[in-house]
Amino acid sequence: MIVLTAAAVLAVVALLPGTYSNKEQVYFAKEAEKPAPAWTGIVITSEADGYRMRSVDAYGVATGHSQLLKVQETDKIVSITLGTCSRDYARVARGLTIVNQSGNCTGMATLTTVTEAGLAFRLAGDTVLETQRARTFKCWASIPRKALKDGKTDWWFKQGLMLHDRGGRVMAETDEAVPQRFTLRMRNVVWPSGNNAPSPVLYVHGSDPDHAISYSWTEPESKRVGINLRTMQGSCTRVS
Repeated sequence: MIVLTAAAVLAVVALLPGTYSNKEQVYFAKEAEKPAPAWTGIVITSEADGYRMRSVDAYGVATGHSQLLKVQETDKIVSITLGTCSRDYARVARGLTIVNQSGNCTGMATLTTVTEAGLAFRLAGDTVLETQRARTFKCWASIPRKALKDGKTDWWFKQGLMLHDRGGRVMAETDEAVPQRFTLRMRNVVWPSGNNAPSPVLYVHGSDPDHAISYSWTEPESKRVGINLRTMQGSCTRVS
């Protein structure tokens, strides 16, 4: 029996669980007019007998069956088994990198590297899926109702709206007979070239999911970003 050091155990627990998406890969590929893989969201959570991985959309809603990843580890090698497919990963300075696989892995995406920054997968045709680890934000939103109250603007308010900064979305919908709807979306943008500085960006969408009504941005390490359009206002605070 191999006794693991606390650091070795902590490494996998810290590396695997999280929320990931390839939003930036998709966005910049399209900007460069290059082929882009499908937008992909992934959530990995810890369980007693391993890690549960599931695909999700930008709102965090599951889009397929979840999969159980069983993990065995030594000081040097981490084995991750999915069904009858087992893959071995070497511990490297920034995380894990694949070195071997066995069993029936046909038709499965290959998780090639795991780092604190994200996960990389190799798909059919050698397409590489680059997902980045997301940070979680808790938001509030306020929208003026159409009808006045005692002659004054009556504001609808909702707090506890959760999203993440890798293209995550959350809807703010008033409780009126004909609801008003706005969607908050966040990205953590790092430009591959040019003079634009890295920035977390908060977008507000109306009925068009692709084109924002407006957006605001802040410093990379800021814990809060807000926006006020008068037709709605909101703020998001980083919680992880």
